[in-house]
Amino acid sequence: MGKSDINYIKSLKSSIEKLSKWESSGAAFGFIKSVDDSKDDYIYEFFCVMTLLDDLNDHHKIVLIPGLNGFVFPKKPGGKANFARFSIKNKTTDLEEFQLCLGVEIKITSSPKTKYAADLSFQKAGTGDDPFDTDILLVMDAKYKVDKDDKLAIGTIREFAQCVRDMGNPSGHPDLVFLKLGLLKANCLFTNGLTNDDHDVYCRVNNLKQIGCFDNDGRTMVVIG
Repeated sequence: MGKSDINYIKSLKSSIEKLSKWESSGAAFGFIKSVDDSKDDYIYEFFCVMTLLDDLNDHHKIVLIPGLNGFVFPKKPGGKANFARFSIKNKTTDLEEFQLCLGVEIKITSSPKTKYAADLSFQKAGTGDDPFDTDILLVMDAKYKVDKDDKLAIGTIREFAQCVRDMGNPSGHPDLVFLKLGLLKANCLFTNGLTNDDHDVYCRVNNLKQIGCFDNDGRTMVVIG
């Protein structure tokens, strides 16, 4: 990783701190400063999460729920009970409407011994510590590119499409309300790089979207699918 790449990652980390100001204590996200800059995939994934939550926070109340390990998020696939998650609540009733989890393992009903861990998963309210595909409202993955001119690989898109199918082609929920990022209420494959525009029809048929140029450098976000 070159000096320019390190500076880019530091700028993402700075954005994460700014985006998470809505969390009253601030303590939950301070850990991102201690994450080594070489963990670029993880930092980018967390940037995507914070961007989504910051936008959802206008309509919903966001509450951080600790896991058995406290306010810790998984850096690789893990059991839901161990890690923190976000409860997305109704601002009026204070009742949970959705959950947002990072990297937790999800069982596939048709293949009980098979698990899939999406980078991000929106789950139904009240989903327990052993989620199944039937609990999933949306899945999302984040693919960091060192070279921001790199396109998403066809294999990456097809792999994510299979994951969406394994989750039963989830399509979100009408009560999940974004402020400015309404186009992202979908099964999204995020990248700070470029989209593969030739696969627009493939993405539509397979109920997913490619989200390109998704970072903090001022480029216009590109949505394919």
